[in-house]
Amino acid sequence: MSMGRQFRTILKENKYLVTPGVTTPLHAMILEKTGFKYVYVGGHDTSITLLGLPDVGFLTQTEMATNARHVASSVNIPVMVDADTGYGNAVNVTRAVRDFEAAGVAAMHMEDQESPKRCGYVPGKTLVSIEEAVGKLKAAMHARKDRDFMIVGRTDAVAAIGGGLDEAIARGKAFAAAGCDMIMPIFSSPEIEQPRLFAEAIHAEYPDATLYFLYASALKWHESRIGFDDIAALGYKAMHVSLAGLRLTMQPMWDYAVDMAKRGAEAEFDLEERMIGHPMADIFAFEGFPEIKELETKFLPADTVDLKYGADKAPR
Repeated sequence: MSMGRQFRTILKENKYLVTPGVTTPLHAMILEKTGFKYVYVGGHDTSITLLGLPDVGFLTQTEMATNARHVASSVNIPVMVDADTGYGNAVNVTRAVRDFEAAGVAAMHMEDQESPKRCGYVPGKTLVSIEEAVGKLKAAMHARKDRDFMIVGRTDAVAAIGGGLDEAIARGKAFAAAGCDMIMPIFSSPEIEQPRLFAEAIHAEYPDATLYFLYASALKWHESRIGFDDIAALGYKAMHVSLAGLRLTMQPMWDYAVDMAKRGAEAEFDLEERMIGHPMADIFAFEGFPEIKELETKFLPADTVDLKYGADKAPR
C-alpha cells in the first residue's frame, strides 16, 4: 500500500485526524512512537530550522524535498508536506510533484499566493488569479504517477490583499470543482465563524469535498478555547497544529541556554535529573542502536563482532 493510499484509508477510518506540525525526522519519530497517525511538515518551520531564515520564499524546492525525504524515510506513517506555491507556474509544479512523490510522502499542498510567497499569518500576501491557482492544481494532479498521492489546494485569500472570506469560498469551490483531494483554507481569527461559513458554503455545493484545517498557533486559540472536536464538527476531516515542533524546540532550548549561562553545570545536572525515567531518557535506544547491533551480529564477520562487543552480542 502506498503512503497516499494509507493516508486515504486512515482518513476514511477515523472521525478526524490531528497531528502536531513538525520539521525533522526526530520530531516525526516521536509522533509515530506516541501514536499519531500521520506527520505534517511545514515550510515555515523548515525554513527557520534549516536556513535560519523567515518564511518569505527563501526555501527552495530541492531543500524542502530533501527534508521531506529524510522525514518520510524515518517513519512508517503518512507524511504531508507544505509545497508553498509549487515553486513556479503550472509547468514548474509538475517537477515539484515528481520530487515529493519520489521522496515517499503521501500528500502535498500548494497555496494560491504570488511568488515570492510569505507566511500565511503575516501582512502583505498577494494572490494569483483563481484561474492560475486552479491550473497549477490541475497540473499537479496530472503529474502524479500514483493516483493516491494527494494534492491539497490551500487558499490564503481570507487575509490577503484584495481577498476576504467570500473570495476564499470562491477559490475553495473552484478547487473542489477541479478535483483536489483536500481543500485547506487559512483563516484570520481564532473564532468559529469563519471556518463554519467556509465549510457550509463548500459542502452546500460539494458535499463530498474533504476539508483540511490549519490550527494556527499565530491565532491564539487559547483565547477562544475552540478545540479540535469543535473544528471537526464543522466538517473538517484533518488538521495540524502549526509550528508545534518548532515552538517546543525553541522555548526549552532558550530556557536551558539562559540557565546554563547563569548557573553553569547546575543547569545540566537539573536536565539530567529531569530525564530520569522519561521515555526519551535512553537516547541510544530511541535512535535504534539495538537494531544496529542486531544487524552487525547477524551479518558482519564473527571476529569483527567479537572485537566490537566481546561475548556480549545480544542487542540491548
